[in-house]
Amino acid sequence: MIFSKDGTLNSTEAALVVAAVGWEADTASLGLTTVGVEIDHRGFVRVNSYLQTSVPHIFAAGDVTGRMMLVPQAIQDGFTAATNALQGANKVSGSSVNPIGSFTDPEYAQVGLTERKAREKHNVVTAVVNFNSTTRTIIDGRTTGFCKLIVDRMTFRILGCHVVGERAVEITQVAAIAMAAGMRVNDLAQVPLSFPTYTAILGRVAASAARQLNLRVTWQANLAEDAA
Repeated sequence: MIFSKDGTLNSTEAALVVAAVGWEADTASLGLTTVGVEIDHRGFVRVNSYLQTSVPHIFAAGDVTGRMMLVPQAIQDGFTAATNALQGANKVSGSSVNPIGSFTDPEYAQVGLTERKAREKHNVVTAVVNFNSTTRTIIDGRTTGFCKLIVDRMTFRILGCHVVGERAVEITQVAAIAMAAGMRVNDLAQVPLSFPTYTAILGRVAASAARQLNLRVTWQANLAEDAA
């Protein structure tokens, strides 16, 4: 494939090209419209924040709603829908932190906002560390990829984490924990993550972001590696 990026002509080779256009729900045989349950143009069941359908006593959860379409969220939504169905609609579905990713080669994963979305409402700083500059990735010969953090300049909270590369899904889990706990980016930079590991890249990228924000980081391992 020949392509242009930033005005520069480039090329790449691949054994397979996959184009994804999304999913349609397999709900046609359920007779939902017969009982008045509304579905969208792709067949997914419309629900409110209580997972309640257009028919008040019918609730839906999981992939059939076309929302997150992830296993942990589906399990939680199933609990929420069942609770609301039995006890009345008062339990709201959803979480503010939802890591997603895929076990491709290389893996990709993210949690939180993209940089573009974050800039719509926040003054942000971003930091990126490439996989070709970290010890474990060099040891394993898996140097393709990067880890990126998006941080709010005012609160120093992590707004998003995006990773492409080996163990991306697992690296992002740690960022999700930090975000759910409301950690400041300099707090994450102080965590003594084991060496040499893939996850340790988070300490480096957090230290890089903290330095841009003039925040003090005293965990020397992250400072030393990031300066290398």
